[in-house]
Parts: sequence; structure tokens; C-alpha cells
Amino acid sequence: MKLAFLCPDLVDAPHGGIPTVSRQILRQLERIAAERRVPLEYDVWALHDAPHDARDVAREVGLQKPPQCFLSFGGSRLGMLAAAARERSDADLVFTTHIGLGPVARLLRARNVPVVQFLHGVECWRPLPAHQRVGIWGTNLLISNSAFTLGRFLDWNPEHRSTPSKVCWLGLSNDRATRDIAPPPEDAGLSALIVGRIHPEERYKGHAELISIWNHVRRQCPGARLDIVGDGAARPAYEAQAKRLGLLENGAVRFWGRIPDDELRALYQRTTVFAMPSRGEGFGLVYLEANAAGVPCIGSLDDAAREVIVDGETGLSVRYGDHEGLARALVELFSDAAFRTRLGRAARARVLASFTEDHFGARIWDALAELHPRAFAASTV
Repeated sequence: MKLAFLCPDLVDAPHGGIPTVSRQILRQLERIAAERRVPLEYDVWALHDAPHDARDVAREVGLQKPPQCFLSFGGSRLGMLAAAARERSDADLVFTTHIGLGPVARLLRARNVPVVQFLHGVECWRPLPAHQRVGIWGTNLLISNSAFTLGRFLDWNPEHRSTPSKVCWLGLSNDRATRDIAPPPEDAGLSALIVGRIHPEERYKGHAELISIWNHVRRQCPGARLDIVGDGAARPAYEAQAKRLGLLENGAVRFWGRIPDDELRALYQRTTVFAMPSRGEGFGLVYLEANAAGVPCIGSLDDAAREVIVDGETGLSVRYGDHEGLARALVELFSDAAFRTRLGRAARARVLASFTEDHFGARIWDALAELHPRAFAASTV
């Protein structure tokens, strides 16, 4: 099988959500192809990456074998389109990890070769612009990271309800999912953690809501802290909000900025609860990161968190904007150690049973094999 793999970034943006998914898909297709003796070759087209040797790409992504070809375009969409028009691919399948690359896929594929496109969230929750409409017509399969993402895309673009689609929940990288966990230090105290970018266009994540109720939470759970990890242009506004409420000077709310992975893992180990009562998460890998550390989550019923968190079993769910319900959920978990321990254990067990990178890879493979069984058939040689 020959795959043409189109992505926004693969090597040069190692911490982004879409590059993470792109790398996982390549690793998993390679792994499962080897296990099932399906010959696999692939070319990678990366819109924003700088030029890299294919062997370096394999090393950075964690692949056993380099791609046959690694083409990068330094952010030039016109350059990518022109290359696709010149170099009609001999691939059996064209896969894009962003619908903005649909026009490239249409130019690149040979006649009757299927195109698969992956939906993540906010990029598709709107009426598609003209170039993306052109790119998505003729797509043979849409794969979405959640039922919420797919449903919201179709609400905005109902003309694509007839396009075949599959939901493939994401998974946490195997090393993070299976890492041993230790009980929090005795001096850890009560704390809630939220992790995510702090940009004005992502105010839906719940930072302001958590800060606004924190004095109320502390009246019932004295000493409870709120740790905020992440950075962005909206951070000064949240810091000002916390300062107005008297939460900065006493350390009740702490802004960590962006921190290295090892420091973040240490915070997950020390925290009591992970809380991100968002209304716009297409999936939310951070919930899985917390769950893998044995930490129960508080999420929203108004986005894909409800597909990750089982209310009352692995965490608690509230309506976005329900400040009283959010405060009640935090106080309940802060006040009942046995309850939160039970939820945390169940949350970790659910990650290991359904939400590792290997589980995600199996879902992707099955979706592609159903679409194109001949290309995914094992070698008879």
C-alpha cells in the first residue's frame, strides 16, 4: 500500500495538537502494517515545516522507516498546490490531517483514489470557506476525533451529511498512558489544575469561570489552590481578574505559564482534581493526561468532554456557565478523598482500556481498511 500523507506540521511544531495526532497516525499505521504484514510505503507533505532529511523525520516522529519522500513548503499554500498539480501521486490513498489541505489532496490523487480527511474541532465549526468546500467535495471518508466534533461540523455544513464518516477517539501516547504513578506527597494540599492555551479566541475553556468561583470554593475548602498552566494573549486579563479577587497575593491562584513536560507530570501527580469546564473542546487530550495520572476530571456536558469523562464514574460533569454546579463539583471532590480516589482509579483504568495511542491507531486502521480493503490486505508473498 502506498499512502500520501498531508499535514499542516509534522516536525517543527512538536507540542501542537494536530501535529501530535499526525505523528501518532503515522506511527500507528506503520506498527499495524508490520504486525499484519501489509506492505506500507508513504510520502509526507507538510505545509509549514522547514526542509528535513527523511531519515531525520523518521527519528523525530518515532518511525522505524523513513518516508519515501518528505516535502515541506514553509507555509506556502500556493507552493503546495502547485507541487500537487505537477506531481500526481501514485498513492493508493490520500490522507489529510486538516481540511484546509483538501484542495491539495484533490489535485494530488489519481483518478478513483480515495481521499480521507480528519476533523479536529474549531477549524470545521463554521460554514466552510470556498476553497475548503472545493477540497471536501469528493472526499470518500471523514474521520472525526469525537461525535461532538462531527455533529457540530455537520450542523454548520449540512450538505456533507451524506459523506461517509467515522468517529475515532484519540489516545494518549503509550509512554504517558502506562507510566507508573505515585501517590501525591503528604504536603500537596488541595488543588485543582487546568492546562491549555490562554488565547482570546479560546476563552471557552473555563479559566474565567474557575477564577470567579475560587473564593467561594476556599470558604468551604480552606487553602485550596488553582494552578493554571499555559500561556497566551489572554493571560493578563485572567491575572487581573484573579488580582481583583485577592487571589494572587495569597497564592490561591498560581499562573505557571508554559512548562516542560517533566514539570507538568509532577503537577499532575500533586493535583487533587483536573478541571476544565469548557464548551468548545473537540476532544481534550489533557483529560486523558490527568486520568492516566489517576486524577479525576471535571468537564462540561457541552462539548466532547462528555465522551471522555463518565459522569460519576471517572469524574464529574457540569453545564458550561453553571458556576454553582462547578463549585459544588469541586467541593465534593475536595471533601471526599475516598470518592475522588475511586474516580481516579476508574479513570486510569478507562485510559488503559480504551484511550492509548494503540487504541487510536486500531480505530484509524479499521476505518481505512473498511474504506479500501484491497490496499490494506496482507501480503501473500
